Amino acid sequence: MLLYCFPHAGGADSPYRSWGDRLAPVEVRVLGRGARLPGRAATTPDSVAALAEACADHLAAERRPYAFLGHSLGALIAFETARSLRARGGPGPAVLFATGHVAPHLPSPGRKLAELPTPEFWAEVCALGGTAPELLDHAALREAAEPGLRAEFRASENYRYIPGRPLDCRIVALAGTDDDRAPADQCAPWRLHTTGSFAQHTVSGGHFFVADNPEPVLRTVREEAAAPAR
Repeated sequence: MLLYCFPHAGGADSPYRSWGDRLAPVEVRVLGRGARLPGRAATTPDSVAALAEACADHLAAERRPYAFLGHSLGALIAFETARSLRARGGPGPAVLFATGHVAPHLPSPGRKLAELPTPEFWAEVCALGGTAPELLDHAALREAAEPGLRAEFRASENYRYIPGRPLDCRIVALAGTDDDRAPADQCAPWRLHTTGSFAQHTVSGGHFFVADNPEPVLRTVREEAAAPAR
């Protein structure tokens, strides 16, 4: 099985690519924005729908079984990509792992960051965690990355769920025990978004438990990949 990972806002692909050996024979790939490159930030799509359509374009020809794992903003993009693939008549993922984000029809807790003044914006990004230290420590890198990072926060903050037919894949929601941006009780309603089976797990840690405490996440992915279709 393939596992397509969708990073959080500003998230590089390196944490997910390091999972490859630990998840074998599951093959890990990363969709979304990946590492920030100067000159590309300003063209980052500023809506979840645009990001999801771009990912669906990439996956339209995929014929092997696959699963999605999306963290934070990535969970919304993974969800909307699955909806877009279904609308095109494609098979979509066998499993959607939604980590670190409340169910899509619920408002996301936490302060809105996209329109904050630059010093306050970076202070909040630093406090939130999940951003590479080398980016936070270098003014030139921050300046290059800021437009794209703001666009991704804007995509998340402007997202509004449009009601539609639930997915039919299995959904597995994972929530951090200390994540006030995606509390477990607000992740549980992900079950409303599929006619397939649903499971929820809590993982010790804050909003970036997928990086800080990856083993429970990897164990869940391994178990789901080995399970019969549900």
